[in-house]
Amino acid sequence: MTERMTVLLQDEGMLILPPELRTRLGLKAGNLLDVSELNGAIILSPRRAPDQMTPDPMVDDPQFQSKLKSMQDMLENL
Repeated sequence: MTERMTVLLQDEGMLILPPELRTRLGLKAGNLLDVSELNGAIILSPRRAPDQMTPDPMVDDPQFQSKLKSMQDMLENL
């Protein structure tokens, strides 16, 4: 499900993720998030234990990355 949400960038770069998103993703205080940038889009991904990790085509596949030109392209390819 792709849903656009807006958050405010606070002092020292702090973000507060909406509660419904945290609940849906099972995120709790103290969880680690991986941060990456793709063609000007910021991508946050919950850090998973190594045995739970699968390749993320948005981050790990150079062929997929080269096809993305904008955030709209990324959303359309989900």
